[in-house]
Amino acid sequence: MKLEIVHSTRYRYSGPIAETVMEVRLRPMDGNGQRCLDFELDISSGIKPRTYLDGYGNNVHYFNLVRPHTRLSVISRSLVETGGELDADPGEDLVDDFLRFRSPVKDVPGVRELADRHPIPDPGSSVAVEQALDELTLTISREFAYDRAVTTVYSAVDEVLELRAGVCQDFAHLFIAVARAMGVPARYVSGYIHVPGGSGSTSASHAWAEGWVPGRGWVGYDATRPVRTSENHVRLAVGRDYTDAAPTRGIYVGSATGTMSVSVRTRQVR
Repeated sequence: MKLEIVHSTRYRYSGPIAETVMEVRLRPMDGNGQRCLDFELDISSGIKPRTYLDGYGNNVHYFNLVRPHTRLSVISRSLVETGGELDADPGEDLVDDFLRFRSPVKDVPGVRELADRHPIPDPGSSVAVEQALDELTLTISREFAYDRAVTTVYSAVDEVLELRAGVCQDFAHLFIAVARAMGVPARYVSGYIHVPGGSGSTSASHAWAEGWVPGRGWVGYDATRPVRTSENHVRLAVGRDYTDAAPTRGIYVGSATGTMSVSVRTRQVR
């Protein structure tokens, strides 16, 4: 399937600010059944960003705007092909790094309790690992409510466990924490989800997790919906948690206050 994606992020400030430094991970990844066929990044004021590939294989664009401004827009346009063949060699040099805990993915009693409820009888069996992760996906969906009002981008797993609610980012972090407690390397994925048959649009970015399955490599689990990931999921970036894979991240210099609006539109094309 081919998807056309337009991701728009706009910042407005109450007064002129002196400088903005930003990096974005908005170019969809290649590999594991997905190819980015075309990509454009438009930044206001005619800014031309520089690029690099980070340690997790994410495409990063970065820039520094050093003249006074009250607005800033970052608009990406992507053409992505999904549903292709999975990588023949699922090798991953950094897989052990995705067993380590750090905030917001914390090793707390609630995480261990969920892990104990989803034992893996044979950790070397891809079938056993996948079944346990499927069951974990369903458990999070059933026992935690989707509520955009209760958490923030900085919320950690212990807060989500206490509230029994959160958003896709929180459910991804919780899945990762429990999977790691189960002995399964797991990583965070930022991206998009296309909803077939609807208006072809989504209101914001999406997030899910991937678990490392023996002999298969990274397999995606979306506890928000709850499903395994499919050709309707588009991967932007991966990392240990949200801070490694945030679509946009930056700071500005100035005393003005700022607001941000984000819109994402997806459309299937032939």
